Amino acid sequence: MMQLIGEYPVALDEKGRMRLPTALLRQLSGPKADNGEGAGHEFVVNRGFEKCLTLYPKPVWDGITAKLSRLNRFNDRNRAFIRSFYLGAYPIATDSADRILLQKHLMDYAGLSKEAILVAMDDRIEIWSPEEHARVAAMDSNAFADLANDVMGGGVEGVGDFEL
Repeated sequence: MMQLIGEYPVALDEKGRMRLPTALLRQLSGPKADNGEGAGHEFVVNRGFEKCLTLYPKPVWDGITAKLSRLNRFNDRNRAFIRSFYLGAYPIATDSADRILLQKHLMDYAGLSKEAILVAMDDRIEIWSPEEHARVAAMDSNAFADLANDVMGGGVEGVGDFEL
């Protein structure tokens, strides 16, 4: 399982291309694409749950879609989730300069223009506009402590005996 970490500011050119940082690419493992323009890493990008994009390494995407394919599509909530999850999804691969090209409609969704912040989170990478990233990162320490207690502290929805 991948364990990607780090935050990386990147620039976007006028076409919507961004170069993935070398430090992040070194953390990726698995197959590389051969798209005729040089070998690159394969990804799928789609809309994130918040106002960001999520970049999934292809093996991670394949694992998620395998789980989705087992959902009962006769259930209206399952169909709605599957539809929303796939909305905007697009396969991409790095080119010979380690760049990816983001689709205009995805850039518009996330409010991206000339800069972005890449946030590596476990097995995926979130792509944020600097403004949205600053807003999300502005959580005060008490709110973060309460959230940590709710998520990591055990009980009905927590993970119980998890220790940091």
